[in-house]
Amino acid sequence: MKYETAKISLLGNRKTNQDRCLVMEAPDALLLALADGMGGHPRGEQAAQILMDISRKAFLTSRKPIANPRVFLSGLLDMAHHQILEFGEQQNPPIEPRTTGVLCLIQEGMAYWAHLGDSRLYVMRDNHIAVRTDDHSYVEHLRQQGLISMSQAKSHRLRNFVTRCLGGQNNQPVAELSEPFPLRTQDIILLCSDGLWGPLSELALVDALHDKSKPLPSILEHIATRAENTSKPESDNVTGIVLRWLDSSLHLEPADISMALTHNAASKETQTISGEHVQEAIQDLRRLLDEFDTEE
Repeated sequence: MKYETAKISLLGNRKTNQDRCLVMEAPDALLLALADGMGGHPRGEQAAQILMDISRKAFLTSRKPIANPRVFLSGLLDMAHHQILEFGEQQNPPIEPRTTGVLCLIQEGMAYWAHLGDSRLYVMRDNHIAVRTDDHSYVEHLRQQGLISMSQAKSHRLRNFVTRCLGGQNNQPVAELSEPFPLRTQDIILLCSDGLWGPLSELALVDALHDKSKPLPSILEHIATRAENTSKPESDNVTGIVLRWLDSSLHLEPADISMALTHNAASKETQTISGEHVQEAIQDLRRLLDEFDTEE
């Protein structure tokens, strides 16, 4: 695999940075993760960090390429949700931290992603947006129903009201999972919190990220700083990860012991995720993460 990556996280006009991001690399797989701790609830930064910690450990303990990426990603989010609940229950008094989350696994020339909340993933191709995740938010629901316009959504008083997240005792998060997405040379993947995408137009993001005259880290820094300056003096935390896909030269057979799923040729293209398989995979992944913690 040949690719370029960059990441950035700015404080904005907040007292603390509740955003977190992660890039994990292996010779035959890559995991991108981003979380935006929800400021309306205590210790959102800890909820976001829990998702990053679980993602890091799971990627390190998994044999790559991963046999069932969709189960792997949904399992990470499920485990993070329950660990966030446990963390909140251990506080005195108990609290309910919450966070959004977006994950992207890349292997064998394919991208797979999962998300909850209004942290976004974009895939840009040939100077336009090929894919953009739908926000799990109240205003996005109104926009999709045709009740408000995109410009009205940006200024709506409930624009920060998220309908899906990790954390919360009465919350049963249902992650939205992508189908396998074949990558092409020069495709760009952007993961970002609302502090980055909110102040900027999609055209501005596309134009900036397709500028090949500058290094990718410089481009991302320019975008993040522009988002921060545009929304001053009320800038949110601004966080983003960007990847430019250059080439895929490895074609390996999936063999992921950590997910404990039997792989066969008939299920290689499309694998149905049953509730039983998900729970079995989650239990196996939890056991491996426990072993990883013991070894550390």
